Amino acid sequence: MHLFDNLVKVARPDPEPAYGILLPILLGLLALVVWFGFQTSQLLKERDSLVTLRANQESMYTNARKMRAQLDALAAGTARLAQQGNANARKVVDALQAQGIRINPDATPGQ
Repeated sequence: MHLFDNLVKVARPDPEPAYGILLPILLGLLALVVWFGFQTSQLLKERDSLVTLRANQESMYTNARKMRAQLDALAAGTARLAQQGNANARKVVDALQAQGIRINPDATPGQ
């Protein structure tokens, strides 16, 4: 009978684990929540970096517009002097026109 008892024990299936499928699902959901949290934090950091970059570029753009307006005013003044007969101003305007740069002396600054 001892031998028969061993055979019966081998033939029986093992009882199901106590946790079943709940533990793998919970671990998967936890990993998903952690991944979404990580991605959200990375996106927020990148958004802050882009906002800072835009603010820095805005000040540079404003300065560039001011310098462009000053350059346009200087060029228009030189063109007006050339129209009035100033020889040096005429040379500057001719040199700029040779390079393909046209100056409108009547243009308002910022155009």
